[in-house]
Amino acid sequence: MQFGYEPVHPHATYAPWLDDPDFQAVYRAVQPNTLVDHLRAFELWRLVDQALKVPGDILEVGVWRGGTGCLMAKRVQALGSSARVYLCDTFAGVVKAGPADRYYKGGEHADTSAQVVLDLAARLELSNVSLLTGIFPDDTADQVADRRFSLCHIDVDVYDSALHILDWVWPRMPVGGVVVFDDYGFSSCTGVTKLVNDRMDRPGALTLHNLNGHAVIVKTAE
Repeated sequence: MQFGYEPVHPHATYAPWLDDPDFQAVYRAVQPNTLVDHLRAFELWRLVDQALKVPGDILEVGVWRGGTGCLMAKRVQALGSSARVYLCDTFAGVVKAGPADRYYKGGEHADTSAQVVLDLAARLELSNVSLLTGIFPDDTADQVADRRFSLCHIDVDVYDSALHILDWVWPRMPVGGVVVFDDYGFSSCTGVTKLVNDRMDRPGALTLHNLNGHAVIVKTAE
């Protein structure tokens, strides 16, 4: 398995996050709790606005210390939506690493806890967050099996874990629902690159590669 990687430096200059004081304030608050840069964080912020146009809750799998999950929850709350944000993590590091994954071997990013996330949610005065602790979907999906999701952020670094989450959430998304893979554009996450590339021709879906590193899949048909 071989993919081409190099640093990507687009020449575009429009930077709408500079004119969004709400985003700036929330990102500063969550930045110590995330490894996600402001470009990807701003895309998640904006995608919440779009996802709330269709019915469903928000799901994030791969929470680490809660930065992006709480950022999305803060946006949901600010928009007055009743959508709930479900944050799912083992809080014991990466699981399901396999032969498709060049860098990850399992157990990485274990320097966190559920309490760290709950503390961040409390500081942001969030009332719309639920934590699911364990491997998702294996251990915890039964707790949300009756829910529909308009937005799913997958940040789990490895092929099998990302695949199992996608296969679980896709039937539970309405047309217009969005899946975001945080790790698509990074050489340390070859498994996620492979997974998205393998699904490019999937019917009923539109897949976009954002040069910030995200892959975004929009559901276009049941």
